[in-house]
Amino acid sequence: MNITRYQIILALLFFSLSAGCNKEPKYIPGMSVQGYRASISKILFSPIAFDGATVAVEGIVKDINEDSSETENGVITYFKLADLNGNYVNVNMPGSWDIVDDDYMIVGGVYRKNSNEIEASQFEKIVLEDKNKTEEIEKRDEW
Repeated sequence: MNITRYQIILALLFFSLSAGCNKEPKYIPGMSVQGYRASISKILFSPIAFDGATVAVEGIVKDINEDSSETENGVITYFKLADLNGNYVNVNMPGSWDIVDDDYMIVGGVYRKNSNEIEASQFEKIVLEDKNKTEEIEKRDEW
């Protein structure tokens, strides 16, 4: 029985693919947040390009505020989502959330250039410290 090069390559390919199939998928922070991945500086550089688009933006929460006077359906949470350079976009999310200043988040929603604001429909808090890795990841997809 002659073994050809084609059979050897096929056998090696089969074994290498089957070896990788047994791995558990790793959790990637923010992958459940839908939208075009864009940095805050990229949005601010070209706001017309992102106007009306669904984006997913990451940053640090600043100046959080809750307001119940503007809506009859409940509370709206407002904050700035800032990058390390001080650039920011405003975010509004319906509801009251356990969010504080300096939380690191990925927010998904529709960007509006006139108010430099994301109308959030999804978010995920990202835990950067090892001591909190056992905590459940807080996500919100449906409002």
